[in-house]
Order: sequence, then C-alpha cells, then structure tokens
Amino acid sequence: MKAELAAEITDVLRTVIKSPDDLISVVFHDLPADNTFRAGVPTDEALIFVHIRLGRSDEAVDRLLKAISDAWVRVTGEPDDAIELAAMQYPAKWTMRGGVRLPEPPIV
Repeated sequence: MKAELAAEITDVLRTVIKSPDDLISVVFHDLPADNTFRAGVPTDEALIFVHIRLGRSDEAVDRLLKAISDAWVRVTGEPDDAIELAAMQYPAKWTMRGGVRLPEPPIV
C-alpha cells in the first residue's frame, strides 16, 4: 500500500505543480498508535506534510492538497476526515539536493 500511495503522490506532484520526478520524495514515518492524538483522544489518522518550493499560487496549493487527499482516500479506503495535510513552502534558494540549490518552480 505504501508503494502504491507513494506512486500516486508522485503522480499528483508531477501533474498538479509540474515538479520533476527527481525532486519528489515520499517518506513515511510510522508512529505507534499511542503517539497520535486529536482533541486529547488517541487516533490513527494520517498527517501529511508537503514541502514545496515557494512560488505556487494559492489555487495550485489547494489543488495539490485536495489531489493528495483524494489519492489517500482511493488507496487506503480511509475517509477524507482521517487525514490532515499541510503545505510548507520554502524559497528554492534555501533548498538543496545533491549540494545544488533547487531551481525556481514552474508557474502553475
């Protein structure tokens, strides 16, 4: 399921914000059930943090988060209220891969 979800998220990032594959990483951090709470009650909901280069429109970020949420629901079978997403944007000049600053993102 993780491999399928990683492939779906990669496709979403490629399609919605035009990110090249070599800049897309999907990392899973599995936490024990007793480490996740909402409103003080244990939960097994998912949290997805999306780190992207600054410069996308609010509409593009909204489309991205909705598409990732839809992929999560499709792959896991979980309802969309069992996932929380947050997009964090960084200037490309502050982001490196392989010792090289990332290029500015495409306009979408």
